[in-house]
Amino acid sequence: MPKEGKEALQDNLTELKHWQVRGKLSVRSPDDSVTGYLDWDQDNRDYDIYIAGPFGQGATRLSGDPYSASLTLPGWDSPQFADSPEELMETYMGWNFPVSDIRYWVKGQPSPNAKSTAEFDEYGLLSVLRQHGWEVRYSRYQQQNGYWLPGLVKVTGYDFRFTFAIREWTLHD
Repeated sequence: MPKEGKEALQDNLTELKHWQVRGKLSVRSPDDSVTGYLDWDQDNRDYDIYIAGPFGQGATRLSGDPYSASLTLPGWDSPQFADSPEELMETYMGWNFPVSDIRYWVKGQPSPNAKSTAEFDEYGLLSVLRQHGWEVRYSRYQQQNGYWLPGLVKVTGYDFRFTFAIREWTLHD
């Protein structure tokens, strides 16, 4: 596909600001492996990410906006707050994960916050993205309301692997 086509697809994704995904999230680290059901609502820069184990057990919620973030883990009576989701993840989970960039990555788009390298498939869709020392692989694209969105996103780096198996995309105006 000509470069103009690839750029057009990326520009198209920039317009997508309010969306919701449902599916599964699995996380592997050198010490642990966990899987949960994912329900993520992104409204421009505001987000609410809810992850629950089987039968709703072990629910985790990460939510916030550009100015603050909150994290609630299983067994907590109240959420913990910080200036950024990255700070919460590092402090309470020991994960160095660029949460602020994942809202771009999950759509099949590089974050505008840092330089990246990208590989595209024969249809002009992003297949591999490298950014911030992370490698993001995309597959199972599906078309929804004029957008091509990935159904499987694998994020690998720093001894971690996050796999987003997206069952459903809901797009809002």
